[in-house]
Amino acid sequence: MTESAKSCASHGLRARKREATRSAITTAARLATAQKGLNGFTIEQLCEEVGISRRTFFNYFPSKEDAIVGHLLDEFPADAMATFLAGGSSESGAERGPNGLTTTLLGDLFELTCAMADELNFTREHLHDLIAAMKMEPQLMMKMMGSAETREHEFAAIIAQREGLPMEAPVALLAASVFGSMSRRSSQTFFSEQNTRSYREILADNLTSVHQFFVFSKLTIEGTP
Repeated sequence: MTESAKSCASHGLRARKREATRSAITTAARLATAQKGLNGFTIEQLCEEVGISRRTFFNYFPSKEDAIVGHLLDEFPADAMATFLAGGSSESGAERGPNGLTTTLLGDLFELTCAMADELNFTREHLHDLIAAMKMEPQLMMKMMGSAETREHEFAAIIAQREGLPMEAPVALLAASVFGSMSRRSSQTFFSEQNTRSYREILADNLTSVHQFFVFSKLTIEGTP
């Protein structure tokens, strides 16, 4: 192995370790909030749980609230993300529609999001408790709401990367906005007290509905005199 290859491999390993640590902090912070509330644990206790120093914590996040919100990209399993990104390559054989996006994009976004949901591995009770804690803590709720736009731009970035588009391509932003809206709607249904369906099933139904809506709208517009 050349020195250049060794350097790249070392850099990649450090990046993966950093992502794993950041993800572990977020998982522990969310679980602690669900069980004890935002003020029921300290950063020191969180650090002890994860096995890091206080200084290391602040290298990743400026506050407990930021740790709970986390980073969207950390929540995607590496294998699922690699499969998603490869789906837009010329070698994948995927066709492209009139908008320039691959026809498999929606299905691959669906699989990527479901993989993320499986990776989180929170029990329904933990998630209900976390939502309850956010409702009780206005600053945390505002932080989560404020992150929605950031997460949408992160989704747009990975869509653009997969599709070989500029980072701020309008079509990537639109795709991320529509998909993000359906994901949030699916999450609200999934976490409701009366729900008995899987997240995968709910998200699939919502995506099918929005797809049918746009197809119908397109046909209606084209058929208008």
